[in-house]
Amino acid sequence: MSFTADIYKGILSDISAGSSWSCPFATRLVKFNNGIMIAFAVNIATKMRSVFLSVTSEVSKNRFPHCKGIEIKTASLPEYGVNIPFVGLFQLPASDSNIFEIVVEDLRVQLKFADHIEESLFVIIRTLKKWKDFFAADKELLMSEERQQGLYGELLFLSECLDSQGVDAVLHWAGCDDETHDFYFGPHAVEVKTTSAQAPYFASISSEYQLDKDDISGMLFLRFYALRKSHSGGESLSERIADIRSRLCEDTSLLQKFEEKLKKYGYFDEAADYYTAGYFPRDLYCFAVDSDFPKITKETVPLGVTDLRYRINIMLCMPFAQDIKSVFEVLKGVT
Repeated sequence: MSFTADIYKGILSDISAGSSWSCPFATRLVKFNNGIMIAFAVNIATKMRSVFLSVTSEVSKNRFPHCKGIEIKTASLPEYGVNIPFVGLFQLPASDSNIFEIVVEDLRVQLKFADHIEESLFVIIRTLKKWKDFFAADKELLMSEERQQGLYGELLFLSECLDSQGVDAVLHWAGCDDETHDFYFGPHAVEVKTTSAQAPYFASISSEYQLDKDDISGMLFLRFYALRKSHSGGESLSERIADIRSRLCEDTSLLQKFEEKLKKYGYFDEAADYYTAGYFPRDLYCFAVDSDFPKITKETVPLGVTDLRYRINIMLCMPFAQDIKSVFEVLKGVT
């Protein structure tokens, strides 16, 4: 659980225990070494969250980007004996408390590592703009289990690429950009699929384009991972991400690109505590998708058929199986 989630949990526990408060909010104040202060608060009557972030001067609330489910006001906290302005963020009715806590946790981390107190306002505006842009894209902050597993599979393949091609392999990951295929290597492409169901295994294909190689000039491969999913063991999504980060740590440019790609996919560290699934690899396969491979393509879809989704039986794909080392030789351009 994040620092922010723990704070709010503690405040709610105090309220339930009947602790007395001199105002409508139950609060806890945190002060960082850089002088910035954050007051975490819960409305005693409604249990709605809010947070107050210190700034060095009065500022109009119109300067702050509007985030979904959050109201922004300027405020003061005389009960703490400090005569400085604060920016208050208030959870709106019918909004998700978990999402509010994730945004606040991001603000907390960014403010904690600011160089000095004068940066506070800039950090708040920059962080809120990031979340405004995210919500404007109509993305879900908490990924579904299906999307978590999909990301884990793509990162498994990225790890294999790092072993084979080095840190530049990050540049080949395109699944975060909602491209047709998950990875592109010059004229070649790789589609990654996973399942956590028991055998017989099936790969879920989400369109008539995913296994259509007509839009690439090289070869198309399907990398398939059969996983066992568990909530009591296995490697978590955040652990796989931490491993890749450690391998990129000496190249800050590529590490930054990786972070950007994660966010575009929909992964935020502030939400990591909500992703509790762990994964154990069961079986790994790689197939060459040629003209005879079992698939549906745009050329074979009848006129008027849309939103096509289908499954392929992995056991029936075995005649097209490839050794992964030879596949990486193709992807690296080795003939």
